[in-house]
Amino acid sequence: MPNRSHPILDTKTGKQYPAKAAAGRDLAHLVGGDPKNQFVYFEIARRFPDRLRVRNAHGEWVPLDDPTAPIGTLRANPALSESRGGKKVTTVEIDEEKLDNAKTILGTSTIRDTVDRAFDAVIVQEARRRAIEQLVRMEGLDLDKPAVMDKAWR
Repeated sequence: MPNRSHPILDTKTGKQYPAKAAAGRDLAHLVGGDPKNQFVYFEIARRFPDRLRVRNAHGEWVPLDDPTAPIGTLRANPALSESRGGKKVTTVEIDEEKLDNAKTILGTSTIRDTVDRAFDAVIVQEARRRAIEQLVRMEGLDLDKPAVMDKAWR
């Protein structure tokens, strides 16, 4: 299936753009973005979703998150979300030096594995922090009860 352009309407100015890329080039200044960056439109759409409209299959100008909005404007593709088991495909600017350092530390070779392991590390770190906090406060534990602890040391 070819990648079709989706006309964009700027509701503030009334200007119509033939495609997301054209809107991005013209409106990049709104987010301090580079007009040459092909992904600047998505930053604009995320920051100002109420300002922009897209034409749906019926030719109507609809909000970017409207169920009838074409996939790829701002609305996620539900079929892809379901088939990926809760995973999300996204575009992110990554500091390559930090990525290389993280790959070395985590022993990973791909961006996907590095991000996944980094998320795991953050989740584990928070679980440890909560466990330590629970020990410090003795919340929900029997460790502060002499009857329990006397039996533990026999």
